[in-house]
Amino acid sequence: MRMAGMKVALEKMIARTASRRHAVLGALVTIGVVAMIAGASGQQPAPAGQAAPAGRGNFANNFTGKVVVGDTKEMRMSRIRFEAGARTNWHLHATGQLLLVEEGAGRLQELGSPVVEIKAGVPVYTKANVKHWHGAAPKEAALQFSVYSGQLDWLEPVSDADYLGPAR
Repeated sequence: MRMAGMKVALEKMIARTASRRHAVLGALVTIGVVAMIAGASGQQPAPAGQAAPAGRGNFANNFTGKVVVGDTKEMRMSRIRFEAGARTNWHLHATGQLLLVEEGAGRLQELGSPVVEIKAGVPVYTKANVKHWHGAAPKEAALQFSVYSGQLDWLEPVSDADYLGPAR
């Protein structure tokens, strides 16, 4: 599945889902499954009598039914530790972004919306081309995991007034 197709499928899924939380969790599961399967892109089954490739196993023996392994060459992942009060500049992702706070407490704001507190373990999906920033809470650090593809455009710094704005 191409990234554009995955993006369209995710955006349709989110639009159809009544609850934003359910949409985000569904997107996380979908992206996770696609990323795990696609991580094997380019791997061939081990020839008879040889061991499977290190780390990922022999995919031909681990699925039932037809499976298509997608290409993840365009996927970018990062794990960033934000100290309390630290945040990104405003920015845009051409294909959206999946964020997961692994530890601590985070914050996110999409332009024109209130600041959102992000709890550890709760995934958040930002739609394509939506200007946003994310980082740690004012008094607590955050370890954030991020997955996106396509172009990333960095913009201006987030003002203290925007960062400290009311949270929902």
